[in-house]
Amino acid sequence: MGIFKGIAYSNPYRVVNERSQFFNTADFILGSVQYDGQPYFDIPLRYDVYNDQLLVENSALANTPIMIFDTSKVTSFSIGEHNFEHIDNEIPSSVTVGFFELLLDRSTLQLYKRHTKKIFKRTDEQTLYYEFKNGHYYLLRYQEVYFRFKKVNELPRIFSGQKKAIKEAVKQYGNLKKTDADAYVMAVLNNLLLMEPINKEKVR
Repeated sequence: MGIFKGIAYSNPYRVVNERSQFFNTADFILGSVQYDGQPYFDIPLRYDVYNDQLLVENSALANTPIMIFDTSKVTSFSIGEHNFEHIDNEIPSSVTVGFFELLLDRSTLQLYKRHTKKIFKRTDEQTLYYEFKNGHYYLLRYQEVYFRFKKVNELPRIFSGQKKAIKEAVKQYGNLKKTDADAYVMAVLNNLLLMEPINKEKVR
């Protein structure tokens, strides 16, 4: 298959615990990918968040080598219940081109999450290894304009004249803030979908 005509993957980072550079798990999970205009289903995928690379196991060859997809040809992919899209057009200068998880998809609004990893070098009895810490920010797309933010309290600078509505939504859904941050952001945004148009000035 065309998806296996990539570059062989070699991981330079030795990790001794679950704090790897991969999305959710270091294991390969069955998923799907839209690659070079063609859909592929039920293939073993793994997303290297730190390097922003999508990986696939090539079971057609001996020792099932790991291959790196040509990112420029990947439109979207799914791992388990998580859906990602490659975004590279008309994004703010503060946003890095790459893969974003699609959290909320409405007719007039899409909410994406950019997963990030921060690397730390560790030593244990003269053994060198690495740990990666999870990070993220959100990317909001409304009427073909993108806005970057990290916390709900940044939404008033995006939504023009909706401070009161945002405050009420924060109070209503505040119990989600610590238990499920993504659900919290989505609940507040859903509450604002029928409100006034947001500020069209792009966030830098």
